[in-house]
Amino acid sequence: MKCILLILWLFVWTFLGAQPTCRLMFYNVENLFDTTDDPLTADEEFTPQGNKYWTKARYTDKLLKLARVIAAVGENELPVFVALAEVENRRVLEDLTTKTILSKANYAILHQDSPDKRGIDVAFLYRKDYFHLLEVNFLQPLFPEDTTFRTRDILYASGRLDTDTFYFFVCHFPSMSGGEQQSEWKRERAAAVVKNKVDAIWNQHPSAKIILLGDLNGKANTRAQKRLGAKNPEQFCGECELYNLGIHLLKKNIGTYRFKGRWQTIDHILVSGGLLHNSSGWGTTSFSSIYSASFLLEEDAAHFGYKPFPTYRGPRYIGGYSDHLPIFLDMIKPPQP
Repeated sequence: MKCILLILWLFVWTFLGAQPTCRLMFYNVENLFDTTDDPLTADEEFTPQGNKYWTKARYTDKLLKLARVIAAVGENELPVFVALAEVENRRVLEDLTTKTILSKANYAILHQDSPDKRGIDVAFLYRKDYFHLLEVNFLQPLFPEDTTFRTRDILYASGRLDTDTFYFFVCHFPSMSGGEQQSEWKRERAAAVVKNKVDAIWNQHPSAKIILLGDLNGKANTRAQKRLGAKNPEQFCGECELYNLGIHLLKKNIGTYRFKGRWQTIDHILVSGGLLHNSSGWGTTSFSSIYSASFLLEEDAAHFGYKPFPTYRGPRYIGGYSDHLPIFLDMIKPPQP
């Protein structure tokens, strides 16, 4: 048995060593709910009897559409890592990974039901043939000033890709409900939870390869981003820093989300300096990318241009993909001498 496992491990190691890149992505999938009412959350509208008339047919169509997006982002190879926001529970993740074209990827699922009142969570999928999980935990921002407020957990996971150890954070920071400036302190609080954990990792491993993926509900220059210590990758400061790989999009007419005719990037990928300027093993490019294929867009009837093609527009079913566009990043492994 040990000999068989050794042969399998050598095969995977050799295969990974032959691949120059490894793709990871983040996607806010806009309310991926099943059709069953959960008595513990406010999900009643996403049932056949609810005001969204969320039927099994619509749910199935949503799963197939999301699988199409993930496969398209991966191009010729399904992404090794897929971080998601706005998923209801483990069941929808199992349906997505086993009943669609994603089944061939052999994805493992990391997820936990969070305290969010609507029941939407973050999740992390990884291809078990490539990544060996070491640890998973769920960090919860606390708000003693308002004990009625609930938000999503922050998913933390570490593991090995080939011989390199990675530390992942998947986030969906509190929304801008009540006003962007008025609610920023909540996102700062979530950012502080992440930063405290990141600093603890750096204290033990200064060259740690850290990746944060998520919907941070704000652009790259917000106070929450500053609380994370997010820097411009074009101005490298050192290994123990986080760099926002989408900061170059700040002044461009492109983004992951469109509000009142204006594009903005509120979905982000941040990496540590140990990945951006690595001396060995896996590293990353200096910029993340937005996947904006035409099938993910619709004409913006109220403004010039296009916007993400959503599943719902208000209470009306549109049958699109999501109100966000996915982002992705390639990790690169230089040839070994």
